[in-house]
Amino acid sequence: MAGKLTYNDFHVLREPLENGRQSPSNLAAILLLGMPFLWLFYYVTYSVAAETTQFPQVEKMKSILFGVTLIVSILCLLFAIPLVYKKFEWVQYVVNTLFSQLTFCVYPFLIAVYLFGEGDQASQDALLNFTYIALAVGIAIFLITCIRFYLLIKKGAYRENSYKGKMRNKFEISSYLPIIIVASTGLALLIQYAIRTLPAGSNEDPTLTYFALIISYLMIFVLPEQLVLIYCKLRFKAFNFNPRGYLYDPEDEGHH
Repeated sequence: MAGKLTYNDFHVLREPLENGRQSPSNLAAILLLGMPFLWLFYYVTYSVAAETTQFPQVEKMKSILFGVTLIVSILCLLFAIPLVYKKFEWVQYVVNTLFSQLTFCVYPFLIAVYLFGEGDQASQDALLNFTYIALAVGIAIFLITCIRFYLLIKKGAYRENSYKGKMRNKFEISSYLPIIIVASTGLALLIQYAIRTLPAGSNEDPTLTYFALIISYLMIFVLPEQLVLIYCKLRFKAFNFNPRGYLYDPEDEGHH
């Protein structure tokens, strides 16, 4: 990709930077204000969802994720400091990606599988099978989204001169179909598996389980764009801010 694609192929992805939504100062505020939510999700996962679950290795995962959450929290604090994020802007975006994926992808996924294993309704083998299916759906969504994103870039959907064009809209609409098919098929399989696994008369309400999975899958859908933006910040000067807080001029890229 790096040898053939130029800045102009990614131009539209610069919009969140141009309007300030993903400026370093805004990301710093998000990291600071988001830390309580990160720990709230940790608490909900292991003090509520996992309280009566039959899922194996819960305590081990709890210890691991406590360490991961602590490290991410420290990084959030560090890259909320102007002196730090102005020198390592792309690293701040990496930290923001880690924070958002941990908070809204990893923890909702764990909440879903822990809620599925509440009580004595399912064996550990059934819980692991449910988890493997859910992971497979997530991986499929990620791979298809990556392919979709790459094809859109190659077709010029993110170039400046085609941003508002009808062809880009057509690409966008048609490219969602495989993801929708995979996600809906995967959820249908999970629902069918749950119906077959949980005994009749079970009081478990699967609504929260599937709602948490949907949140997790939505974040997986966003992940490829986050990774491409990290790539753009590393490769193109125009995706970064100068010390005064303004975006560098695209003319400096020399690709126009």
